Amino acid sequence: MIVSRCAVCGGKVEEREISEEVKIRNDFVVIENVRAGVCVECGERYHPPGVVDRLRGIERSLMDREKKEIGCNRKYLQTEV
Repeated sequence: MIVSRCAVCGGKVEEREISEEVKIRNDFVVIENVRAGVCVECGERYHPPGVVDRLRGIERSLMDREKKEIGCNRKYLQTEV
C-alpha cells in the first residue's frame, strides 16, 4: 500500500487499477491498468515509486512518435504500468 490515509481529506486510501489520461497537444491518450492508491472520499491519487517516471516515459515516447506520423484526433493505448 502506498499510503493508508489521504493527505488532502484524511479519507481511507485503497489500492486500485486506474486509467490515466494524458494530453499530447490536441490528442488524448488513455493509459489503462495503472496501479495507484485512491482516496475513497475525495479521489486523490497516490502512485507507487517509479509509476510516474514510467508514465512520463510513455508520454515522451508518444510525443516522439507523433512527430514522425500524422495521427487521428484520439489515440488509445493499453499497457501495464
